[in-house]
Amino acid sequence: MDTTVVSPPPAKVGVCSIRGTAVADGTLPATPAVKTTVTKLTFPNDASFQRDLRDRVDGYFREKGISKGANGAMWAKTVFWLVFAFGSLLTATLAPMAPGASIALMALAGFGFAGVGMNVSHDAIHGSTSTNKAINGIFSWTFDAIGVSSATWRIAHNLLHHTYTNVPGVDSDIEPGPALRFQPNAKHYPWHRAQAFYAWFLYTLTAILWVYQKDFIQMSQRHPRTGERYPAREWAKLFIGKGLHGVVFIAIPLAFGPQSVPVFIAGYIALLAVGGFTLAVVFQLAHVVEGVRYISPENGTQLPRGWMEHEMLTTANFGRTAFCTFITGGLDHQVEHHLFPNICHIHYRALSPIVKKCAEDHGLPYLHTGSFPEAVASHARIIARLGRNEEVESLAVAVPRDAERAATALAAA
Repeated sequence: MDTTVVSPPPAKVGVCSIRGTAVADGTLPATPAVKTTVTKLTFPNDASFQRDLRDRVDGYFREKGISKGANGAMWAKTVFWLVFAFGSLLTATLAPMAPGASIALMALAGFGFAGVGMNVSHDAIHGSTSTNKAINGIFSWTFDAIGVSSATWRIAHNLLHHTYTNVPGVDSDIEPGPALRFQPNAKHYPWHRAQAFYAWFLYTLTAILWVYQKDFIQMSQRHPRTGERYPAREWAKLFIGKGLHGVVFIAIPLAFGPQSVPVFIAGYIALLAVGGFTLAVVFQLAHVVEGVRYISPENGTQLPRGWMEHEMLTTANFGRTAFCTFITGGLDHQVEHHLFPNICHIHYRALSPIVKKCAEDHGLPYLHTGSFPEAVASHARIIARLGRNEEVESLAVAVPRDAERAATALAAA
């Protein structure tokens, strides 16, 4: 693993973190708890690194004279993934072909819809596709149209995960419920010892549970920051999205397709299994791998590091090729994405050396777990370790500026 030395909230950011139902982006939804507790968390100031990094990144865009939003290549990707996904689905369900070929093409469509989620929907929901909110809103509908709610994702992902990455009990991505153990503070159950083997099967259930369970559970909860219920318009959007999924993915194929019902069901399950597995694996490779840290607040409310520094220590990049970036929608550059979620992912490869150099200059690690297969192997090793209830703190990469500060303090003493 490359651990070359390398916080958008202000110095203090508050949120109501819900300790109850935690529904991860890429894993199984937890069983809802009867009670929830609310905690306000804050970050200390980290002005030096944050200011320097923002200045360097802004300077890149000024020098190039380009927008932080989508460019021609991004719009071409958008068209590709939408055509690939919906084209595969409609061909598999409406064109005459052998049953095995139809099921295989449905599985390919599942991969395509994962691509839509990572490359199109994800940027739009973050508001990074365009500076025009209406355009972002339109492309956010790609998420709802394939059966998953952009409203609940915006809370679980944009708010809780991006602000409080790898904070146990707050970041929903590392709280998948009792089936899996993704962080060292989670309760350990005997079956976790086998999770390195069965987790991969559970990942195939991600999309099935997302479409038919997860969104309804999350929508029934109060907003973690305001304590308010989801408004009627979000419930309407949820049901419209689920309805679109039912019409396009189920009703039309059954009404007009040549395949038998059993063949269609097999293909539909294959679509959801492949799509869910792809999303689950990609999202886990950023935060549940060797080298990252799990950071809990001090005194219950104060996190120990500034927000940008916190993100540098809890997030890892992976992959070494432009093809990997094309497939994952820039999620192989999770460090850049977490630091600048409002910048379109099409720019992350260019920003990577800027972020790395700035981190080096400030004595912070820039985590990279290697190629995609190496990152998958790292994920497998850490969930095996967590499953055995072994400590993982020793795997966290060192922070050079911590050592420098300690040495300075010692010299001053």
